[in-house]
Amino acid sequence: MRPVKIAVLNPEDESKGLKMISLVETPAIGFEQILMSEQTEIKLEVQDEVEGIIFTPVLIPDQKIYRNINGEEFDLVFPKETIKQIALSWAKKKLTTAADINHSGQLIEGVTFFEFFLKDQRRAKDLGNFNELPDGTLFATGKIENPQVLADIKAGKIKGACIVTG
Repeated sequence: MRPVKIAVLNPEDESKGLKMISLVETPAIGFEQILMSEQTEIKLEVQDEVEGIIFTPVLIPDQKIYRNINGEEFDLVFPKETIKQIALSWAKKKLTTAADINHSGQLIEGVTFFEFFLKDQRRAKDLGNFNELPDGTLFATGKIENPQVLADIKAGKIKGACIVTG
């Protein structure tokens, strides 16, 4: 069994923390492998193909995320409160257009995340395919104006999104 490390965010330390969202083929949170009770696959959704609007979970509270850093293997867990701090930090830093593909580190044009949403059953009762994810799950809604990125999403080359810290 791998050790578990709890993720923390220090909003006072401007040199570290959130950098961007990476649109990825294999999301670190592994949500494309999570099957819900009706055996429906949870994945990034294209909500409006004409406008290029996507909706995807970014972080799931207490979801174990496998990490191997310099040979050290462990599971990283983001508690609900840390995820809330991440959402607030993202907004304060105005990182709405900070996105890359598969952790390349190269910002891409034509991707704007305009909404971040923390699931809370008291405020939203129906999230479609994402209903069974726990309260505190962080979702992102983005507009994809880059035709290649939208084509890659439709083709299944991009299946989700991950936060990038540094």
